[in-house]
Amino acid sequence: MTRAVLLVSILLVATDGVSADQTRADLPARVTLDQALQMLNDRSPRTLAERASVDVVAADRLTANTWPNPSVTYGGLHLVSGLSTGAVTQHQFVVDQPLPILGQRQSRRALADLSVSAERARVDASLAERQLEVRQAFASLMARQEESRILQESRAELERIEHVVRGRAEAGDRSEYDVLRIDTERRMLDVEVTNAATDVEDASGHLASLVGFAGWRPRADGTLEPGPTSTDVDVLWEKAQQRRPALRAARERQSVANGGLLVARRERRPTPTVSGGALFTREVQGTSSFFGVSLPIPLFDRNRGAIARASAEVDEQKRTVDAEMAEARAEIERARSTFDSRRQTLSGIERDLMQRVPLLRRMAEDAYREGRDGILELIDASRSLKDIQLLHVKQLETTKLAEEDLRAAAGLDAAP
Repeated sequence: MTRAVLLVSILLVATDGVSADQTRADLPARVTLDQALQMLNDRSPRTLAERASVDVVAADRLTANTWPNPSVTYGGLHLVSGLSTGAVTQHQFVVDQPLPILGQRQSRRALADLSVSAERARVDASLAERQLEVRQAFASLMARQEESRILQESRAELERIEHVVRGRAEAGDRSEYDVLRIDTERRMLDVEVTNAATDVEDASGHLASLVGFAGWRPRADGTLEPGPTSTDVDVLWEKAQQRRPALRAARERQSVANGGLLVARRERRPTPTVSGGALFTREVQGTSSFFGVSLPIPLFDRNRGAIARASAEVDEQKRTVDAEMAEARAEIERARSTFDSRRQTLSGIERDLMQRVPLLRRMAEDAYREGRDGILELIDASRSLKDIQLLHVKQLETTKLAEEDLRAAAGLDAAP
């Protein structure tokens, strides 16, 4: 038995390992933003787990649509002493059936449907939050890849310059200090390249963890350039009222609270119970039928506690919706202002700095070859050119993150 258990355990572990390997094999090495979002929506374990909660809530529909069970009652009577005025022994069987026919079942079904819709809205709001995280992680991965590319190109350019310096030093035109200085600068740049590669791996792992796949290190295909996102607050606010998932979820919870109040009021109505049965007598043989109707009298318990609680929940959810509306408007205004400022700064960098990079590089090399500048000036120029390109990438990243923040605040990526 022990050997059999160990064998089964080994087989299960091996099966899990093969399944994990197959899952990783199905994942692309390079992904676009749309592919990453599609994977989050269709294959992410967290998304599948949250959507399973909808089925849990939907099970309440069965309860709401079910009639109450009937009850069977038996009663017996037997004469112990004295004179009998009828039969000595009697047997009575009664069936009671409550009939919630005064709107209770309809209101419960409606509440169950509203609860399912509210749970779907909650799942959509949670998914929208994680979609924003994936979008931001994708933009960060794109930025880290671009920074790594710039540093690698800077190192290749510095190696080319180092080759020139060494050649001129061997020819006696330059000192060994120039060779040592350019070699030191190249080694420092090697450290930056290594750190940039580590940053790329970290950003890739962060994206994989958000989607929910271990052992996956994708590379991002796309652009950091901001899209044609509107910055008109009124237009964004109008779309947010229709599409923002968090706002829709708050409205669905408000509908559930209203449905709960209706159920509490309907539960105040008495539920009639219909009874029917038979009475059997012995010694004096006889069979009698029995029927009746009972109706609770709402004299003391009028379900006032449940109604008061449901009314308070309605008021709470109304205030929650109002708060969500106010926060959404403020969030849109903040995100719009940030995105507009970031985009203007990006335009200034591209207009005033990036266009000068090729000219500055050529002028620095020409000045060094002609002997007008030394190695320090050439290295300083190389650093400046590298820093300008890295600054451009950083501004692209912050602008893209601001744009994604604005799109999420207005719900532009959600279905209307």
